[in-house]
Amino acid sequence: MVPPVSERELAAKLRAHGNSSLGEFPVLQAALDIAAYARIQQNLPFPDFDSIIEQMNELSHSAGEWVAIFDNRPPADEQVEWLRLIMHEQGGFEGATQNYDASENADIAAVIENRRGLPVSLGLLYIHIARCCGFGVEGLNFPGHFLTRLIGDETSAIFDPFNDARILEPQDLRATLKRFHGQTAEMDLSFTRGVRDRDVLIRMQNNLKFRALRESRLEDAVLVVERLLLLDPGNGVFWQEAGLIHQRIGNLRAAVLAFENAVETMQEPALSVRVQSLLDEVRSQLN
Repeated sequence: MVPPVSERELAAKLRAHGNSSLGEFPVLQAALDIAAYARIQQNLPFPDFDSIIEQMNELSHSAGEWVAIFDNRPPADEQVEWLRLIMHEQGGFEGATQNYDASENADIAAVIENRRGLPVSLGLLYIHIARCCGFGVEGLNFPGHFLTRLIGDETSAIFDPFNDARILEPQDLRATLKRFHGQTAEMDLSFTRGVRDRDVLIRMQNNLKFRALRESRLEDAVLVVERLLLLDPGNGVFWQEAGLIHQRIGNLRAAVLAFENAVETMQEPALSVRVQSLLDEVRSQLN
């Protein structure tokens, strides 16, 4: 890992992360690049990235030393326990239960400094450490609460990075789903589907976007969508969101550009027709 660089170089790196044909890439480096780019957008000072990287390197080294003594990879549940010891006991990382909605909990640099984070930001760190150990690991498509899966040679284990890497059995997954989505919610196979690293990064940014919109911080929401579009420029929904936010702020020319891109990239014809009507509406306001 290396410290961040200029705005142009960071934007290029985010595009490269997003365009990667691999399901896996250096996910922690990508998250640090996003954190650095966000600070440039907001004219905020950088944290001590050298110190942040060194802290994670120390944890990675400790994790690797343990794995080196085994001839074969341990079972998945033992892998989870080792990650818990490294992340929770040695690293002191915990779920941010006191100020859950604070934006710093979705900023990976702040998470490493504060040792507190959201499920998805802590999950990203678990993914990084697991890969340093040579473990098979992936984030899951679970709604409302990010979960992670370690894949052993014969078994796998789903665990909750927010709650001290507690292993979740099928009944625990159902209970977690109902806690976040109500008692009528039922499990679906898609909820335990593995996701690409890019999707983990996008989920982190979506947390920031939803909070900004909920608190009517539209300018902040636009900045988040700009980062999302660097990661996934072909996502018509993100372009539509950018257009809608710009329209609400009064940035009509920016809204037109965003809606034009949304029309070109939207996958569903019905949504494309809807965006075209929004585009026509904003164009009429400019004339």
